[in-house]
Amino acid sequence: MDKELVLRKVKEAFPNAVQHETNSYTAFSVENKKDKKRNFIEISKSRVGIKVAILSRFLSSQEKTLFTIAPKQHGWAIDANCYIQSEEDIDRVLPFIRKSYEGVRLSEKPFAEVNEQVIKERDKMKSTLKTSLITSYNLILRGAPGTGKTYLAKQIAEELTDGHPEQIGFVQFHPSYDYTDFVEGLRPVKDDSGEIKFDIKPGIFKEFCQRAIKSSKSGGQDNFDEAWEKFWEAVSDEPDGYKMKTLKGKPMNLVAYEKGDMTGVTEKESDSRFYNRNQCYNVYRGLPGTPKGGFDTYRKAIIKEMAEKFDLKPYHAPEDIQSDKKFVFIIDEINRGEISKIFGELFYAIDPGYRGKKGAISTQYANMHEGEEKFYIPENVYIIGTMNDIDRSVDSFDFAMRRRFRFVEIKAEDCLGMWKNQLDDSKILEATIRLRHLNQAIEKIADLNRNYHIGPSYFLALPQLDYDYERLWQDYIQPLLEEYLRGSYQEAEQLEELKAAFDKLEEMDDVD
Repeated sequence: MDKELVLRKVKEAFPNAVQHETNSYTAFSVENKKDKKRNFIEISKSRVGIKVAILSRFLSSQEKTLFTIAPKQHGWAIDANCYIQSEEDIDRVLPFIRKSYEGVRLSEKPFAEVNEQVIKERDKMKSTLKTSLITSYNLILRGAPGTGKTYLAKQIAEELTDGHPEQIGFVQFHPSYDYTDFVEGLRPVKDDSGEIKFDIKPGIFKEFCQRAIKSSKSGGQDNFDEAWEKFWEAVSDEPDGYKMKTLKGKPMNLVAYEKGDMTGVTEKESDSRFYNRNQCYNVYRGLPGTPKGGFDTYRKAIIKEMAEKFDLKPYHAPEDIQSDKKFVFIIDEINRGEISKIFGELFYAIDPGYRGKKGAISTQYANMHEGEEKFYIPENVYIIGTMNDIDRSVDSFDFAMRRRFRFVEIKAEDCLGMWKNQLDDSKILEATIRLRHLNQAIEKIADLNRNYHIGPSYFLALPQLDYDYERLWQDYIQPLLEEYLRGSYQEAEQLEELKAAFDKLEEMDDVD
């Protein structure tokens, strides 16, 4: 095989490359982003053909199997070797040489430099969003699919809560989600006798708010759990029953029981008098043990027994305090649920002007609560929702709820920072260039706009795809674009235009 033929082919394929001669090989170099020349290929003669060496760092794992990889010496080692014995071999290797060429030309520009302005803008935007959330209480991040809205919401939540996961709540709405999941509803449980009944249980949001309310209380006196454990163990230790008296001095003979995670006591000779831990705790706090208060005189006797023999202290409610603890609840894809059905009367309580006790409401199940319990959203709870602008369910988003949220658009380039520590630094510039070219091309398609941009989260699949952009296109991006273009008379041509834009590796000077 003639070395000159190989050199001529390389010159034709890479006219901007600079040729260098050494005693043992011919090298071709190209200027990188720091205006420094770097070799991307070395060509030399050998007994088995013309040896071609390129940089393996820009090849996928599968592509590397076509080469002999020299032992790793340093980051820029031209270490992927193959031997050319025919003109067909040259054509077969040229695509891999181009990867080495483009890698050297583009990837020397470090991530911090590539996206320095983008990262600055992202940090500035994140700071603005935190301020907006604190002042408005309710924020919705909207934008094209994959723009990193959920990623950004979680970052904001982590910063506002100083990284305390117990102060962050998360739920994803869907068409089957309803009020009983979110606020409260009836759930099947086993009662003390093992029968199935329905109890009122708080939903994920109400439970979250109760946790936030608890963080804003201090002081008080309540050692019920400690005293109850001692009392229940004492009853358990009496095989013939624990003897005590009612408030009127009549004998009671108690035995202990346990159902799931609920402990309680019952009268040995009775099939109906059960006094569980929660019922007794309600009585301890001055509330009815059950909604109708049945058998509460016996529960009061138990409280008296616990006070006299098990060191139960009088109950004093904690006082409200000013707390700087912030709780952030994230509702992902908020527009996919039936908003009015899920929030119900919370339309009132969620309003920023009615946070706290002044906005307390009676829930749909208020008649099943013990006492006059009302629900409110505390002032230290902040809500972030996310939604895709092109989702067909956007139109059903309740206008009353729209008025209570602040909407902020998240563009495709606002969260390029999510690639840091997820993609190899040497791959980030190429991903950025492809993303920008593709989104610019999308805006040129009739009936499409920036709401149809491809977000950076789609590129997070690259590591598992071994940075194979063809597979990324075929498996992730093309199906979405086909959905965008469905029904267009020029679907095939437009898809080709978008693919050509995706494959362009020339940098764009300005991005709107």
